Amino acid sequence: MLLPLERTPVPMKLQHRLRATTAAGSLAALAAVALLSGCGSDAPGSGGNVTVTVTPTVTAKVPSASKTSSAPKTPTSDVKGRNYDFGVVTKTGEVDGVSYIELDRWTWKKLDDGKLAKDGVPTGPFKGKVPYENQNAKLTYTIPLADGARILYHHCIAADQPLQTKSVDAGDLKGLADRENTVLVQIDDKGAATTIQNIPGCPG
Repeated sequence: MLLPLERTPVPMKLQHRLRATTAAGSLAALAAVALLSGCGSDAPGSGGNVTVTVTPTVTAKVPSASKTSSAPKTPTSDVKGRNYDFGVVTKTGEVDGVSYIELDRWTWKKLDDGKLAKDGVPTGPFKGKVPYENQNAKLTYTIPLADGARILYHHCIAADQPLQTKSVDAGDLKGLADRENTVLVQIDDKGAATTIQNIPGCPG
C-alpha cells in the first residue's frame, strides 16, 4: 500500500526570488544573443559603430633635369676683316658641322701686322735663322674653315731640292716640328679660312 507523499510548501519569498533569478537569466541570454548578432552583421544601418582608418598617401616629386645646356657654341671667326693671318695651330675641332682651328698669332720679323693682314708672308722655304717670332703666347684666334678649304703641308729636304707637298687634315698641322710648324692662313670676307699652308725651313 503506497503512502501519499507529502509536499513541503515553498515559502512565498523564495518563490519570488526564483522567478526573479529566472527572469534575469533570460534577459542576460537575450542580451548576449543580440550582441553576437550585432557583431556578426555587415549590413549597413545595423546600429553598430564603424571605425574608419585613413592612411595618408605621400607622393614624392622627382626633380626635373636641369635645362641648362653645356653644349659648345658654333665657332665664329675672330679674324674677320683680314686677308691673311700667320702663326701656329694650337687646336682643331668641329662643332655643329663647322670645322675650325685655333691660331696662336706670330710675328714675321720686320713686317708690320697691318701689311701681313693684307698681303701675307713669303710662302717659299727659308734657310738659316727663322724669320718669325712669338711675341704673345696667351692669345689665340678662332678661324672657321670654309667649305672646300685647302690644307697643305710642305716639307723641305734640301735647299736645292723641290718641296714635298701633300694635302692633309687640319689636325695634322698641330705639333709639327720646329722650322716647319708655322702656317699662313688665307681668309675670305666672312672670316673663314680658304687655304692653310705651312712655311717650311730647309736644313742648313
